Amino acid sequence: MSSASSPVPSPHESNLVQQLRQSLGMLQVAFDAASEAMLIVDVDRKVHWANQASAELLVGGVPIQVVNRTLADLMEVQALDSHALAARGLLDPGQSLPRSAGESRCHLLLPGGKSSPVQLLRWRPVELIQAPFVLMTIRDLSPEERALVQQQRFMTSLTHELRTPLAIVSGNLQRMARLSPLSDAISKRLTMAREEMVRIQRLLENLTLLTRLEVDPDVLACSDQPLLPLLQQWCHLSGERSAALELLWGNTIDSAVVHIDPGALMLALDHLLDNALQHGEVDKPLKLQVLPLDGSGYCTLELSSCSDDAIVDPDVIEAWLSPFTKGGLQRDGEQVEGPGLGLSVARQLTLGWGGDLAVNQHPSETGTETVVRISLPLSAQASTSTAPAAAQTDPA
Repeated sequence: MSSASSPVPSPHESNLVQQLRQSLGMLQVAFDAASEAMLIVDVDRKVHWANQASAELLVGGVPIQVVNRTLADLMEVQALDSHALAARGLLDPGQSLPRSAGESRCHLLLPGGKSSPVQLLRWRPVELIQAPFVLMTIRDLSPEERALVQQQRFMTSLTHELRTPLAIVSGNLQRMARLSPLSDAISKRLTMAREEMVRIQRLLENLTLLTRLEVDPDVLACSDQPLLPLLQQWCHLSGERSAALELLWGNTIDSAVVHIDPGALMLALDHLLDNALQHGEVDKPLKLQVLPLDGSGYCTLELSSCSDDAIVDPDVIEAWLSPFTKGGLQRDGEQVEGPGLGLSVARQLTLGWGGDLAVNQHPSETGTETVVRISLPLSAQASTSTAPAAAQTDPA
């Protein structure tokens, strides 16, 4: 009785199998040589693949000790930014796998009670054999990035600790101001004290926001927003601060939709307006102009103001965008000079929604014109014309 024999692969098939094995082996060697820890996990949060760096980080051993174990058995995640829920959800089999890529700065709590240095945890979905998986990478943050995280935590703690005593002092100053009769001298001192309290509170808020944006730009909640109604609303609310403020736009902007955080746009424009009013001349033009769309995928705003000051060097303008860099002192002496955070906060907000901010100066008929240009990404679904159009004017 004869038995069925196994098919003998052809020489061509044998070569292909050999080449495939060599390629996979070289790929594994490359992954094991990488400094980043890499894991592939399934919907049950079971590890299907791991490289040597992940094994050394999680178990101090080899990849075979990590494969087929669940993430919850290997680590806990202590997130240090606004992505805590998403990061912790990576370990929870009761939640769906993430559908989009993400990242979080975090500590890893490892078996034995050990805690890792600050890590950058990244994840992105992958499709393998029609089954959902997630690729996770973990790497140590550089000393500079760790310092930013520590700075964020310090500023958050400082603001929290100072919020209550500042509120108590501010409330007592308001109650004292309502007492009567008060001499003019005491009344003026109380007014100055209340103004300084407001200034301190705004300074702390700006410092906290600036730090959060530097460490985690994704803290902004960006969504598709019609641009023109937002600008008209802001100009209407800002009219009390500057009666000379004008909004200019072309016909193609009427239906423009941008992908931004609307609150962040309002705050950035507030800071730019404060800066323009502090360093510009109140009796000279102040314009917010929406430039025609140019097909770049961005919409550009320009806030221009004028002053009698001389044009400064480009390196000085660049320095204005750094925190605590101040321009000229107040000429009338009635307002307290700001801390030099306005342009920095506005720039970080702009970067947070994926745009940019630039400042330039040039001579004009009314003196020196300072132009702050910010860009806003257009919605991917928006369909707008890029043809130039005549400008319209909307006085605030």
